[in-house]
Amino acid sequence: MSTSWYRRQVKGSLVAALAIAIALLVAVAGQAPAYAAATVTLWNQASGSGFPVGVQIFDTVTLSGGVNPTGTVTFTLFGPDNATCTGTPIFTTSTAVADNGYYVSSRYATSLAGTYSWIAVYGGDDGNTPSVPNSCGAPNTQVSVAKRSVQFSGIATWASPAATDTATLGTGAGPSGPTGTITHKLYGPNNSTCAGSPVFVTTRTVTGSGSYTSASYFPGSSSGTFQWIVVYSGDANNNASATTCSDTNNDFNVTLATTVVAAPSSVARGGTMTVTWSGISSPTSSDWVGLYRTGTADGGSVTAWKYTNGTAGGSVTLKFPWGAAAGTYEVRLMANNTTVRLATSQPITLTW
Repeated sequence: MSTSWYRRQVKGSLVAALAIAIALLVAVAGQAPAYAAATVTLWNQASGSGFPVGVQIFDTVTLSGGVNPTGTVTFTLFGPDNATCTGTPIFTTSTAVADNGYYVSSRYATSLAGTYSWIAVYGGDDGNTPSVPNSCGAPNTQVSVAKRSVQFSGIATWASPAATDTATLGTGAGPSGPTGTITHKLYGPNNSTCAGSPVFVTTRTVTGSGSYTSASYFPGSSSGTFQWIVVYSGDANNNASATTCSDTNNDFNVTLATTVVAAPSSVARGGTMTVTWSGISSPTSSDWVGLYRTGTADGGSVTAWKYTNGTAGGSVTLKFPWGAAAGTYEVRLMANNTTVRLATSQPITLTW
């Protein structure tokens, strides 16, 4: 084999190899260079806590580390008191991204008290990877919403023979407004500190804002100043509230006519009768009833008498002495060991 033939074979192989190399270079040159997508970081800062139900809450993020990022940040809200952020979020909103920077969610108007949790995530684009969603309850992602203090008042009404109290509950929080109960407690008569047990208690179920009237209380023979205390129980979204003993809108005065009656109206010598009194406004243990012959002065001779034992109303029995003269008598109600007359009975006939 000649040297010239060998040279021709080597030259051909070199030309073929060169052609292949040129083709590979051309193919590689036609492809775009490969770059790693940028990693984006979100830093959360939710709106402030401690405001009452009804406040609008929101979330903010600072997006950094991106390369001319576009796309959206999606904000989802869970709560109240959904500690694991499971189930369907109560609110979802997205904000468009135009470079690194500060982005704010739409606002959510709360209607329930409790702790709300935001989760924010950047969705990524061709040059930036999506962010990792923050964990439920991560720092700066929760908003605590407080109960609302509801305007609350009461007004007492006395229309003889009964008394009532009407409580007015203002606009409260919750899907249908305030719930719970309103309790009316009545103290008296003349219990200026509302000490001890109330003389009457009535409770109403709350079904929203509005007016709630107690059941009727009948003072009977009691007179003096009575005082209502009205208590709103509160609920999951509204604070409890109550009026005080010094609230004059919730008191009323009962002034009853002081009376004394004897029965029967005709009694035989040595017989007894029942004397009944009522309406002593400031009773004492020294109030007394006395049997007088009609026309006798209050400081004159008393045929028979007894103490009332300090009650505003009650009864005792009196006996006509055997030596009492036949004729017309009356019973007089006297104040506190004096001859100050509070009331006089109908005439009573003593027969022989």
